[in-house]
Amino acid sequence: MSDTIFTDKNLLKAYIDCRKTKRHTANALKYEMDLENNLSALKDSLICRAYQPGRSICFVVTVPKPREIFAAQFCDRVVHHVLINQVQSIWEKHIFIPDSYACRPGRGHHYGMRRLFAYAKAYPYYGLFDIANFFGSIDKAILFTCFQRTIEQVSKPPWWKEEILWLARTIIFHNPAGNFFYKGDPRLRAQVPAYKSLIGKDGTTGMPIGNLTSQFLANVYLHELDAFATRTLGIKGYGRYVDDFVIFADSSEQICVWRKRITVFLIEKLHLTLHPRKAQIQPTRHGIPFVGYFIKPGGVTVRRNVVKTLKRKMYRWNTHTDTAQVIASLNSYYGHFGKAKTAHLRKHLIEAHMSPDLKEKIVVMGNWQYLKLRKNIQNKV
Repeated sequence: MSDTIFTDKNLLKAYIDCRKTKRHTANALKYEMDLENNLSALKDSLICRAYQPGRSICFVVTVPKPREIFAAQFCDRVVHHVLINQVQSIWEKHIFIPDSYACRPGRGHHYGMRRLFAYAKAYPYYGLFDIANFFGSIDKAILFTCFQRTIEQVSKPPWWKEEILWLARTIIFHNPAGNFFYKGDPRLRAQVPAYKSLIGKDGTTGMPIGNLTSQFLANVYLHELDAFATRTLGIKGYGRYVDDFVIFADSSEQICVWRKRITVFLIEKLHLTLHPRKAQIQPTRHGIPFVGYFIKPGGVTVRRNVVKTLKRKMYRWNTHTDTAQVIASLNSYYGHFGKAKTAHLRKHLIEAHMSPDLKEKIVVMGNWQYLKLRKNIQNKV
């Protein structure tokens, strides 16, 4: 076997991983039409260090708030998977703490909710904090130093470390705002605050939202916070989802002390700041709004804004022609609801907010747990 991570096997696996959620997009179909030559050309460019990320697609999403997205080309997404497939297990097995929940195998909203529910039962007070403009404030030099420190410590051959660090450096220090085309309503760009935009910046700070590598590297960056909170400060009750984190204690005074220490650490070590208005220190019995749930020591419910969003969608879905797609979307919500005390809510949503026509096409399974198409409708489809 040649001494390189850029093998046909690794590139093919990265491509298959990449296409799982992009199979029917125009860029993915175009890439697949000449797959062998595309992967071969990509392999050559990676081996000889000629690879550079291509032009990004920029667009703005407005829910839950205006955000600027830089979507990488399909070819670049394949490269992202090459890197993540090589390094993710290192951080998962040896570096990341159990209470980092976002974008990790076996973690996520439900896991984070269960962890915080246990902490809510064990501690009388909590503090909920948010990092201001997190993705736009990431210092790329600090991020690469954090990444490099771990790579240099693992038991891998020198050629492997050299290729990983070259590829990580290429991805981290790439400035997507330097080469992009905008897609969508131009008026939406004005809704994104200037300080949150990557456009017009020098490229030394900020990571594009949405890319696989951005999600993983965000955890690499904020692991420094996780380690400081749990090891240096000795916080036993701690949980983080992306840039939102919760700390638990026996008194509100203790949380205030920890907040001051964390504020200084973020500024000095990571060049980040806590959001001045998105912070609260309260008794846990008042409830913790986190990962779409409202968590109390006595139980867990779904946040009201999640329910309101679903009701608005159901109003549109009642006239939707693709019933199978409507059911799939509803079931994703019901999967989220099913982890909380929501039996009456799930029943109410179907009975009060679903059109009679749509009700005739579905079957409710279990205790209003999920939906299926009626057999006669399914056969017609």
